[in-house]
Amino acid sequence: ADFVNRMKFAVDIVRQTRAAVGDDFIIIFRLSMIDLVEQGSSWEEVKILAQAIEDAGCTIINTGIGWHEARVPTIATSVPRKSFAWVTKKLRDENVVSVPLCATNRINAPHVGEQVVGDDYADLVSMARPFLADPYILSKSREGRTDEINTCIGCNQACLDHAFVGKTASCLVNPVACHETELSVEKDSVHPDQRLNIS
Repeated sequence: ADFVNRMKFAVDIVRQTRAAVGDDFIIIFRLSMIDLVEQGSSWEEVKILAQAIEDAGCTIINTGIGWHEARVPTIATSVPRKSFAWVTKKLRDENVVSVPLCATNRINAPHVGEQVVGDDYADLVSMARPFLADPYILSKSREGRTDEINTCIGCNQACLDHAFVGKTASCLVNPVACHETELSVEKDSVHPDQRLNIS
């Protein structure tokens, strides 16, 4: 199908959602900025869809990068932090839309997010896997305890790999993630003689 027909489904969803929820409800639309697959959207098509999504009532555009089917890594450990923020900045600099733009992909620490926003690459950032690695990431950052943050390493082994095969997601650096009601590790619950300190 041609691009106008392909984008109609997305635009209709946003328009109908806005009609159903009213003006005082935030609608965030995840828009793939670069598909990284054959016959993916062109940059011009991305801009047209972004404008149409805004016109339909979107509040924030979350700038996704690539598809899981893509052979180009976008979220793995080997991808440098904030590697794809440039494409959010490109959309922002071209003044395509007036709604806030949210950068994603390999933004795994508060200081990285602050750099992206501070350098005007985006209006805000989104993080997902870092909250599996450390659900207290924001409070630790706010309290100046960044050295205590359990940082997502981008391995994808217990989160995405599990999710793709229907298993409960978790995290290799925080195995309690998504198992909080099943696992409980209380402070000082292990006798000092049974502890192993690795430095």
